[in-house]
Amino acid sequence: MLACLFTMIACWVVVAAFPDTPIGIALRHALIDRPAARLMRATRGDAAVMVLLMLTAAMVTLVGEGDGIGMLAMGAPDVAVWITTFEMSAYVDVIIALGAAASGLHLRGAIARYAGIFARGGRARTTDRARRSRKMRPSGADNDDEPGLLARVA
Repeated sequence: MLACLFTMIACWVVVAAFPDTPIGIALRHALIDRPAARLMRATRGDAAVMVLLMLTAAMVTLVGEGDGIGMLAMGAPDVAVWITTFEMSAYVDVIIALGAAASGLHLRGAIARYAGIFARGGRARTTDRARRSRKMRPSGADNDDEPGLLARVA
């Protein structure tokens, strides 16, 4: 937990000391601009949910005589270990694999192709030209009046 605190302080120092560098701009955008924009969109419903959560936490603390806090404190190390088991490299690997799969499938073309099939109701429409070019030629097996090959052999 102390490492997270030092990392956050280091990020704020970079934002304050080097605001015009690409890293400073990216950190300022992630740490200041986005949270400020989100807080500006806070509604009365968000405030009501926060008040209800705080009241619930206060009731658990007062009625449970501190058992809820003790239970949360006992579970905190397990949650911290579970969160840290996923490295950033695993997330990067997943993103790279998804990008490779999407580029290998030519995703936009596949979506357009399948969307066209489903838009037609599952069956392909034939045009007049396609109907004209598929003329059936009569074959010798179409004649039901004459005996077939097996009857001639016997």
